[in-house]
Amino acid sequence: MIIAMLRIKVPGERRKDFLDSAQLIIGPTKVQPGCISCGFYQDLYDLEAILFVEEWESRESLDRHIKSESYRIILSLLELSGEPPKIKINTVSKMEGLEAIEALRS
Repeated sequence: MIIAMLRIKVPGERRKDFLDSAQLIIGPTKVQPGCISCGFYQDLYDLEAILFVEEWESRESLDRHIKSESYRIILSLLELSGEPPKIKINTVSKMEGLEAIEALRS
């Protein structure tokens, strides 16, 4: 699994434009082959910071997404950032859930 994270700081005067454009991304991204999930999240401690997180089945799926026409919307959002965005692409080899916590707590 591949997890792509994009952290953008959006000043208040650009926030509405950002959120309007961000809504256009979610639907087309979720239906792309290999997309597990995606969403925008607000940082509780830095109200200008927004995190866009995508989960992909493979690096090939993510690469196809980045090369797609709809990815231009994401690139345009970077222009609304008040400072350089932070981008991380993580390769995950193992995932655990609640059962791992229950095993450790019992």
